[in-house]
Amino acid sequence: MSDRRAIGIFDSGLGGLTVLRQIHDLLPREPLVYLGDTARVPYGSKSEKTILKYSENNIGYLEKHDVKMVVVACNTASAYAIPLLEKHRVPIIGVIEGGVEAAVKNSGGAIGVIGTEATINSKAYEFAINRKLPGARVTSKACPLFVPLVEEGWIDSPVTRAVASEYLEKFYEQVDTLVLGCTHYPLLKKTIGQVLGTATILVDSARETALKVKEALREHDLFTDDYMNVGSIEIVVTDSPDRSLRVAKRMLGYRKIEKIGYVDIT
Repeated sequence: MSDRRAIGIFDSGLGGLTVLRQIHDLLPREPLVYLGDTARVPYGSKSEKTILKYSENNIGYLEKHDVKMVVVACNTASAYAIPLLEKHRVPIIGVIEGGVEAAVKNSGGAIGVIGTEATINSKAYEFAINRKLPGARVTSKACPLFVPLVEEGWIDSPVTRAVASEYLEKFYEQVDTLVLGCTHYPLLKKTIGQVLGTATILVDSARETALKVKEALREHDLFTDDYMNVGSIEIVVTDSPDRSLRVAKRMLGYRKIEKIGYVDIT
């Protein structure tokens, strides 16, 4: 059995394209549909009720397009909405478990986590890390300015470096592993690495999430049988499609975007 339907992916903005990129590289034949809720980014400063509502909006849109799986490429939505979304008919993959597994595998027990305010307040990473590595020392900090800096394309600017230095001071020489607990943050990996130094391992959950997608495709027998073509990449956003295309091209590099458009999901 095979399934040529697309894998659906959503995030509050364009940061989840870091996850799409890893999925496409690992599973190049699979078609992908990405929904970026750019009109309502960031989710990290919203209430739990609002995060649940937005997540339902997103999966509703993707289900109308008959996707075979949904990847919640947003740490904030993964922290709050996975139990709700798992009631839907398609397999749901979040991004937190992959990041936790990679952190526990690499750490000696001193783990830092950075994310949005909502993700950090949920303690989802802290709970998940301690389940897999009891006794781990977990230090967490919200870094809310990182998302707008990435969305504005200020990846490597003096302002971004100054903000990173302020946020990350508490982690310097205190943790051996730092989880980048927001899908926007891998784009700042170079800057974060410069602040913390090479002794700190930076964990990006995107690659681990792609591996979990592959496992789920195998488990549910959902692999495509179209081995002749490269899977298409379609991107839809809820605001500013022209600007989003420029950002997406920068993030995805050589990978071809088949289509980008605007959608109203409210």
